Amino acid sequence: MHLLPHIVPAPINISNSLQNKHIANEFYVDSPTDLLYKDSSSVFWLTPVVDLALHKSTGNISAWKTLLSEFTDFCLNNLNFFTRHSDTIIEVNDNTSLSTLFDFKYFHVSQIESILKKITKFLGRKNGFLQSCPFLTHYLFYKQKSFNSFNDVIAFIDDVINNNNNLMPFIPHGLHI
Repeated sequence: MHLLPHIVPAPINISNSLQNKHIANEFYVDSPTDLLYKDSSSVFWLTPVVDLALHKSTGNISAWKTLLSEFTDFCLNNLNFFTRHSDTIIEVNDNTSLSTLFDFKYFHVSQIESILKKITKFLGRKNGFLQSCPFLTHYLFYKQKSFNSFNDVIAFIDDVINNNNNLMPFIPHGLHI
């Protein structure tokens, strides 16, 4: 209160400019990671070492459910890369390409999805927001007067979901769980 009489406010044009600059620097939208895994139009890339072991080729992309099913089956049934010690404990076999990638020797069946999440990258979605939610287009077109402004917002949301590089982890040389 004692300092207020000594403060000289910035002119409105400078104040608005600084405010807009601050908003642009600080504004962000976080999309929930689970959304990517639940969206059937999301596609994922698997690290080449695992992709080669799993698919006998590299550069494959898959939907999450397909990839999770294939990787789970691979972990449970491939005797070249894994040894089952019980219904729940799996060992990564020595002297395989996976033993150099994974910095662990044993894992529990319940950890398969967590391991897969650490060795994949989200590439984007095949469908945008409006293709995934067709009822939204109907609502926006008939209920709102300015459809274009909503298209801009939806394009922004699609961009946040598709280009948020912080959603997927960096694949380290040795994977820890």
